[in-house]
Amino acid sequence: MSLNKKVQQALEIIGSVSITTLDKETMHSRIISICGCDEENIYFLTMVIKPFYRQLKKNPNLALCGIYPSGHKSGKNEVGQPRFEPGFALRLSGEAREIHEDEVKEKADAGSEIHNYFLEDAARYPATRFFCINKGKGEIFDYDFELEHRDYKLLRTRFAFGGETFNGAGARINPDTCIACGECFDVCTFKAIIPGEPYRVDGFRCDECGSCFQICPQEAIEVSLTI
Repeated sequence: MSLNKKVQQALEIIGSVSITTLDKETMHSRIISICGCDEENIYFLTMVIKPFYRQLKKNPNLALCGIYPSGHKSGKNEVGQPRFEPGFALRLSGEAREIHEDEVKEKADAGSEIHNYFLEDAARYPATRFFCINKGKGEIFDYDFELEHRDYKLLRTRFAFGGETFNGAGARINPDTCIACGECFDVCTFKAIIPGEPYRVDGFRCDECGSCFQICPQEAIEVSLTI
């Protein structure tokens, strides 16, 4: 499965992201500028002398997270909750690999602007090393909590590439336990409950806030799965 255009565009808009790596049992995060994306990879640079480089070489697993336009609150809304401008966040768990010089030159010669960018940067800073995230899974969390542009708060899009797979988002309703009483529908402010016999959860809109879980008289709500 390839890296879809929506994910590529989201990363280009965000620009710089937080990348977390593991050094033994300690996690380390830093802000990294994304060099670009294509249908197969997400690209970034680091330096051979940095701990970041050494951590990636020992353990290529990483997590990535970014937000646009900002995570800042802009006051409170009419019910007293923090107000956020419409935007989106992107998160990803995946695996990186170092791209060696011969591969870089081959793709640069074939016209890749991303690979040419690395060669230009490496000419200035010889300790530069080129990496790609070549497999992973994640989610774009598109939010409009004040309903400025649509009549629902969330649109969650999950994705995978490089052979990975993912679980769907959102709480789940056990069809064998649900009695279709409608209490989950009444309490959900995200318009994520679909009436029926049994009721269902629209995972694309579910925030996993727990309101339905708390109120269900049958304990029919099952917790969400990790991506």
